[in-house]
Amino acid sequence: MDQAEIENFKLKDGTYIRYKVIGNGPPLLLLHTFRNRLEYSDLLVQELINDYSIYTLDLPGFGDSPINIEANYDQEYFTSAITEFITRLDLSDVTIAGESIGGILPITISLKIPNRIKKLLCFNPYDYDTKFAEGIRRGNLFANFILFHVGLPFIGRIFSMLENKFILKSILAGGFVDKSKLPSDYLNLLTSTSKKKGYTYHFINVLSNFQTWINCKNIYEAVTHPTVLVYGEADWSTSEERLDSQTKLNLASYHTIKKCGHFSFLEQPKKVAEIIKQS
Repeated sequence: MDQAEIENFKLKDGTYIRYKVIGNGPPLLLLHTFRNRLEYSDLLVQELINDYSIYTLDLPGFGDSPINIEANYDQEYFTSAITEFITRLDLSDVTIAGESIGGILPITISLKIPNRIKKLLCFNPYDYDTKFAEGIRRGNLFANFILFHVGLPFIGRIFSMLENKFILKSILAGGFVDKSKLPSDYLNLLTSTSKKKGYTYHFINVLSNFQTWINCKNIYEAVTHPTVLVYGEADWSTSEERLDSQTKLNLASYHTIKKCGHFSFLEQPKKVAEIIKQS
């Protein structure tokens, strides 16, 4: 795959988000999950490079993009940042495909700048937490133990600061059917960001704003763009939660990717690409 130069897009608060553009065709914006980075989409990009001009980016504060410890990283913050990104780059007829919290952002962004958006693809939308990191904690007992303690006052910062490659791998493994699809070199990239200035603040602040994500279900019925809803068969969401999102989005059905958990861009990139191209 051709290498694309990584650029920085400056945000209003003085920080920036890293992004790159690769491929030829209509614009496709790929948005990653919580605790990931723009490289999360690299395998998927290989499947789509001949069909789209693909924009991948770090969501604010993730990856190697800096953190503003004065910011409140709620849903509105992420929506505003990506809306600004699309607008200032003057993109139009944009297809947005995102996963997890990135799977809710296509909806919120489309309601902010409807004239610039063409189609929405929502993979494993993380729209069901009723308590701190509820979905992630469903992955396995280890994730439940760690994230329960991260969510506690005072002690939570200590548990967050303990993160290392083993801990991160053990937590993320709860989102895969085939755990070999979480490669060591990518884990090294993820682990490198845990020492970043403001990392603990950002990690806890994003998860503490869970209510701002579940509240998005109240605006699902306002979506007017063509929308595709997709779940890995072993995603953390329950069948009832999936049906609820489908109903609120006024969709006749949703796609299910077999042998797939929460991180479909990594685990089943070919299947994800097929859905994007056929939609």
